[in-house]
Amino acid sequence: MNAKTSSILNRLLGWSLTQRLSPGSRYMIATLMIVTVGLIRALLITALVPWLLFMPAVLMIGLLLGRNPGIYGATLAAIVAGLSIGSLSNPVWLSGAQWIGSVLFLVIASGIAALGAELRAAFADRETAYASLAAREGFLASVLASSTDCIKVLDLEGKMTFMSEGGQKIMEVSDFSTIVGCPWPDFWHAQGNAQAVAAIEGARAGKASSFTGNAETMAGNMRWWNVAVSPIRDATGRPERILSVSRDITAGREQEIERAQLARIVENSGDFISMADLGGDVFFLNDAACRLVGLAPADIGKISIADFFPPEEAAIVRDEVLPAVSQHGSWSGERMFRHFATGELIPVFQTVFPVVDFDGTLVGYGTVTRDLRERKKAEEQQLLLNNELSHRLKNVLAVVQSVASQSLRQADDLASAGDALSSRLAALGQATDILTARSWSSANLCDLVAKALAPHGGIGDRITVEGPPIILVPEVTLAFALALHELATNAVKYGALSNETGRVGLCWSVIRGSNESAQRFRLVWQEFGGPEVTAPIRRGFGSMMIERSLKSYFKGTALLEYPADGLVFTLDAPLTNAGRISE
Repeated sequence: MNAKTSSILNRLLGWSLTQRLSPGSRYMIATLMIVTVGLIRALLITALVPWLLFMPAVLMIGLLLGRNPGIYGATLAAIVAGLSIGSLSNPVWLSGAQWIGSVLFLVIASGIAALGAELRAAFADRETAYASLAAREGFLASVLASSTDCIKVLDLEGKMTFMSEGGQKIMEVSDFSTIVGCPWPDFWHAQGNAQAVAAIEGARAGKASSFTGNAETMAGNMRWWNVAVSPIRDATGRPERILSVSRDITAGREQEIERAQLARIVENSGDFISMADLGGDVFFLNDAACRLVGLAPADIGKISIADFFPPEEAAIVRDEVLPAVSQHGSWSGERMFRHFATGELIPVFQTVFPVVDFDGTLVGYGTVTRDLRERKKAEEQQLLLNNELSHRLKNVLAVVQSVASQSLRQADDLASAGDALSSRLAALGQATDILTARSWSSANLCDLVAKALAPHGGIGDRITVEGPPIILVPEVTLAFALALHELATNAVKYGALSNETGRVGLCWSVIRGSNESAQRFRLVWQEFGGPEVTAPIRRGFGSMMIERSLKSYFKGTALLEYPADGLVFTLDAPLTNAGRISE
């Protein structure tokens, strides 16, 4: 049978298998075929070959119509052939040789019909197998095309021989032929390259493996991949190729990185961060939260939202805060926490927000809370400072008013009044600078003396200073600075510093007592070598301010004396009123 005949027969068989003929139709077709052949044999063929012409017809009936029609056709062919060669003169129609030939024909024709039927069944099985294989291949092709994984087949050297259609899309491959035969590990960066090489070596040895690495698509876009590598085995079980399946995990990895970063932020935040379920049971606290309220990590899961608050605050949270979060999306405000170990009330600023699942359903509550204790302390301190500043300013203004009033009242003319007022205000300003540098809490006596005497030649050969380090309280500092200014100004104008030889000695000391409250502060200003001193007939502002103000501020004695060899000023007061010894 040549190829053309075989092709025709295959088409006929294929066509017959698609026809859904009834049994009656099959037998009718078989009858027509045998009768037609019988007529042809009777009309055109001699009696020498009564049976051979029926053989192809019987075979075709078996092939095209099946086993039973084929046996029927063989039997009918034997009858038709016998009828065509019989004779009425013969009592049994056929001769003995013809009967034997007819029986042999029937047997052979039946065998041919059965063989045709078997060929038909084999062809049908083959077509079914081909159809099943084609369907399976189509299914696998559709799976590969629709899969978002990049599926590749490599040879044992790791060179690419196949890439799925879906893989070409995700790898942005426009023409796979340009990378066929390329070493697969070369697509991987850094550690991924070494992992790919190791995976190929493992697959050659029959081992499956996986790794995670980053590789660029053919368009240059960096992606992260989870890769599974396994051997493809031949019929003997030996690896003949390598399968690589890469899944793009870039989005998931970015989410993991973001989650890890957020987790680090939460864990390292100095703010109280917590989460609780809808029932109020707390299931997360960061370290700062545990520290703030005195809890251990083991306590998480054993406490509820209400446990963080005193009873009256817990009721507000239950009745107002949580409903506000459910209705409006968040709540912010000041609350009071309680310390679990000490019971201390902790002022906090709390922001409460809803915790939702992937479809937006409320599953709990979260809070970011800031400890307000330091801020409250700062606010209290600021209030105290503001009040103290107000008090100090009032005192300074009172002193300025007094200085201005006395300077103007006792001056001979406006020019001298202006000079006196300017110098006294300058001294007041210097004292204020010293107080301001120490936040109006105290003033160093040595610094104050140095600033006050600096305009008059400063401490040196003509002005000597001696005494222990003393810190003056702010209440006496301004008055003392003004008094020291008046003493120095008077010495320059009329006293020891008005000539070239006079000197001034300023010394102070602490006189010990039986206890701390009995200690006294003593200061002496004494002038030497100046013009002869006489007591003034009229006491001016300076002398009155020195004696009266210092006596009032220090709550002690302040005395100006006028011996002929030089003015002496003595201040004696309890140390606690003046200040303290500097440590």
